Amino acid sequence: MNKLKLNALVKSQDWTMFGIIASIYLVWRIGTVGNWSKECWILLLICLLGIRKDQVDVDWKRFFLFGIPLLGVFYYFYGTGNGFWWRIANWMFENNRHPWHWDAYMNAIPLNTGGWARWIASPFLDKAMVWIYNYGFVLSLWICIVRSFWTRSIKKMLSYALSGHMLQFPLILPFYNLILLHEVWYVNKQPDLLHRVFTDENSLLVATMNCFPSMHTSISFAMLLLALREKDRIFKTMMVTYCAAIIFSTLYLQIHWLIDVFAGMLFAFGTVKLSDLLIRIGSKNMLPTTFKKFYQKGTKAASNEITI
Repeated sequence: MNKLKLNALVKSQDWTMFGIIASIYLVWRIGTVGNWSKECWILLLICLLGIRKDQVDVDWKRFFLFGIPLLGVFYYFYGTGNGFWWRIANWMFENNRHPWHWDAYMNAIPLNTGGWARWIASPFLDKAMVWIYNYGFVLSLWICIVRSFWTRSIKKMLSYALSGHMLQFPLILPFYNLILLHEVWYVNKQPDLLHRVFTDENSLLVATMNCFPSMHTSISFAMLLLALREKDRIFKTMMVTYCAAIIFSTLYLQIHWLIDVFAGMLFAFGTVKLSDLLIRIGSKNMLPTTFKKFYQKGTKAASNEITI
């Protein structure tokens, strides 16, 4: 009798509404941990305006069972990832495993410093570029992941995450371990336009090395490439504009060299293609049949979503 009452109580609950509330809370926590400004939230909301054009035909309750835990996993690694990254950077600095030093070579290449990007410099543009650069490393990725969550697409969430930090971090480490290249302003003894405060010389050197390829460029360009696959024009326009601005900011602020930017774009293209391959292999050969049947039950579009 108690079991019947419990089943009746469970069935009477509006689990879709609970899922929506939990999802909104999780997205809010992501922004809180990232110290998002109001401009970040406005950009996210604009990118969400046309989500119906890209939504997958999957029942909300079925999606929430997998989507919320997956978003939670991304949130967890986001919260711990920054410290992990800086431990790796410090380890590389302390062990000095850089057989190739490129500062002089890069500085000798015409137009490679990106100084031409500052021909249009102004106080307003300086401030805007600092905001774009400081948030660009993670915000471009999070906007895409959060939007793909509200389109009810597990595949898109994985595609954005894999093409972003999940694949790029481990794949870029050999470059950063072999090549020592400092930021443009440091090599040319110019002021730091990001106005960072360094506690000592070691922290300065750690923060200004590891430029090739530009990971700000590779993350944003990967998001740009994936955003172009979506149907909603508002989202595509906003992401192309925002991601292009991130790439431009690396040159405008004298952080990365022009060759770093080109290398970052090429690196991003490779990670997107690798992500596509991994998802295709995983969905075809590794995904349990029971999961496919449960997730796509009663929907035709969901079947395509899982098996693409």
